[in-house]
Order: sequence, then C-alpha cells, then structure tokens
Amino acid sequence: MSSLLEDASAFHGHLGPYLVLGMRMGSLARRILNATPFEIRAEIHTEGRTPRSCILDGIQFTSGCTLGKRNIALIESTELFGVFYKNDTSLRITVKKEITERIAEAKDIEECAKDFFEKDDTELFEYDTPEKC
Repeated sequence: MSSLLEDASAFHGHLGPYLVLGMRMGSLARRILNATPFEIRAEIHTEGRTPRSCILDGIQFTSGCTLGKRNIALIESTELFGVFYKNDTSLRITVKKEITERIAEAKDIEECAKDFFEKDDTELFEYDTPEKC
C-alpha cells in the first residue's frame, strides 16, 4: 500500500472507498484549479452520515480544505459531488453512479478502495473545465 494511502488511513481510522474517492477528488480539484490549500475552498454535497460522509476526510487530506481553515462545507444531499472554488472560478466534480453502485456491492471495501486509488480520474468522476462564477 502506498504511503499516501497509509497516512490517509491513519488519519481517518481505516481504509475505505469513500475516503479514497475524497482523496482523489481533492487532488483532482487542486491540480485542475492550480490552487494551494489557502486558495481553494469546497462545498461537498453528500449524506451527512457514514459511509458517504467519509469522503470529507479524503478531501480534507489531499485538498487542504479543512474544517479548521473553514474552507470546506458539507451540504447534506442524496447526491454525491463537490464544487471547488479558487477566486472567481468553480469546478464541479461528481462521483459516477456506477462507482457508488460498485461500493454497495463490494464484499471487501479495502480492496475496492485500493482499486479506486489506481483508477484514472475519468473512470471515477464526471467533471468539466472550470467555469467563471
């Protein structure tokens, strides 16, 4: 297991697929927006309970959007997506439906999480180019 996964698992308490999806989403947002942890903010739309809320820890871990800096917000929703902002630019990243279906059917969540860590961003998420807001 990579040291990034080990560190995130230690931070969160265990390795799970929603943690990894959050990690991947946070990294993708920072990369596309070319943002530092002090330039980026996030609104995460998800259920406010586990296991889906675990995505928040992954996003905090890789994006630098944290509760302490007050640059991350949970918007309770049955949908699963994040909207990331840098200055006047926004980026929406949505977890693909087939990914959440795969999690629901997974017999081994750690193996599922490791598989998601290795996938290409386009296999996990739907996203467009950033937009001015």
